[in-house]
Amino acid sequence: MGYDDYSQRIRKEIYPLSLKNALIISIGLTVFVAEAGLCHDFWIEPDSFMPQTGETVDVRLREGVNLKGNTLPFIPEWFTDFSTVSNIGRTPVESIIGDDPAAVIAVPKGALLMGYRSTRNFVDLDADKFNRYLDEEGIEFIREQRRNLGQDDMSAPEYFVRCAKALIQASAGGDEIYATELGYILELVAEDDPYKLRPGDEINFRLIYRGEPAAGLLVQAFTRDNPDQRQRIRTDANGRATIQLSEAGIWMIKAVNIQPIIGDPKALWQSYWASYLFELADSLPKP
Repeated sequence: MGYDDYSQRIRKEIYPLSLKNALIISIGLTVFVAEAGLCHDFWIEPDSFMPQTGETVDVRLREGVNLKGNTLPFIPEWFTDFSTVSNIGRTPVESIIGDDPAAVIAVPKGALLMGYRSTRNFVDLDADKFNRYLDEEGIEFIREQRRNLGQDDMSAPEYFVRCAKALIQASAGGDEIYATELGYILELVAEDDPYKLRPGDEINFRLIYRGEPAAGLLVQAFTRDNPDQRQRIRTDANGRATIQLSEAGIWMIKAVNIQPIIGDPKALWQSYWASYLFELADSLPKP
């Protein structure tokens, strides 16, 4: 099932808007527009990463920094894909317009991978903010391009798309659900199962851009408890990055790619933001 099929199915099956939900949407839109240029990261956050099989989890869509920030409601017009992958296949997430948490999901046995790809959004950052974010996200080559074009002191009108994933593990098994590729333009793919690893282990990720290995881009990894202790790894020629899992807790893996746009009347740049969340336990469960 493709992105358009997901969106059409969701739109047909959601409930009619109530006055309350309409107000929530109005507020959410205001927050979304106001925060878009201030909050870089976007992620999917279940209220439990290791629930029991059959339990339901609240799923929040968050934007902010250091795994802290505001939440966004369920608005179908804001995404081209919001789905889960499990042993029963890939399923679109269904919810009620305006709901926050954005969804409540019943967890099947094994692993559950959640994915969200936003629609294209627009922000116009002033030169200082744009240059700072290029430095923070390791995209210095774009800064150099701007200098060469005489644009270093100019604002940067930009389109951006969020490509987020989060992995839940309810029980043993999962048939390598963790490694599923969702077809996003920029996508982080785990090559090792996070729920079979513990502090001190390493985990490998591949970064894919338009279906090909994304070499030379910066992958960052950190925990909610220690966001300042982050690892910054450049992907190799195969788009791979190896991360040392230094401590237990909720981990975010993230990467950004940005490219110039030629001939667009509104924007000069197009960026894609990828994230992947999971929780690392202190020890392996007893057999």
